[in-house]
Formats: sequence, C-alpha cells, structure tokens
Amino acid sequence: MSVYLVESELPDITEEFMLLLPKHREVVNKLFADGKLLMYAVDEDRSKWWCSVKADDEFEVMDILSKMPLIRFLDPQIHGLMFYNGSEQLLPVISLN
Repeated sequence: MSVYLVESELPDITEEFMLLLPKHREVVNKLFADGKLLMYAVDEDRSKWWCSVKADDEFEVMDILSKMPLIRFLDPQIHGLMFYNGSEQLLPVISLN
C-alpha cells in the first residue's frame, strides 16, 4: 500500500454544500476508522483542502474519494508520496481482545 496526498481548491460555500457537510463528516470519520484516511485538513480561509489516503494505486484513491459527498465540488489533484511520517505512527497499536 502507498500513501497519496490529495489537494483541491474549495469552491465558494453554498447552501447545497453546507447541507452535505454532516454526511460528508460521517464518511470522513468512517474512512479514518477503516484506516483509509490518514490526514484531513482545510486551510483557515476555507479555500484549499488536503487529505492523505492509503491505497494501492490512484484508481483506488479516486474510488475512496468518490464516497465523499462533497467530491463533486472538488477538483482533486493526487500526488503519490515517496514516504509518509505522522505522529500516529509513534503510538503502539492497542488490541481490544
């Protein structure tokens, strides 16, 4: 599996966009829980969006992104990363068994 950085400009916020936010957050939370999404960020002026996705290839990244309700407002640019380091990698995995 590889990690991909995805970025996009954000459109002007419309009522339609706002109505999709709750469902979008549900999908994002599920993708985090499933280990597919590693990072999700929006800049402070709400003009740009980034996320990092764990996937086998760019086609799988697009499949994952297609589940996000707001994707139709975005023009994602996908960048394959040579490596990805995050603070979550420093914590041990806890087994709930």
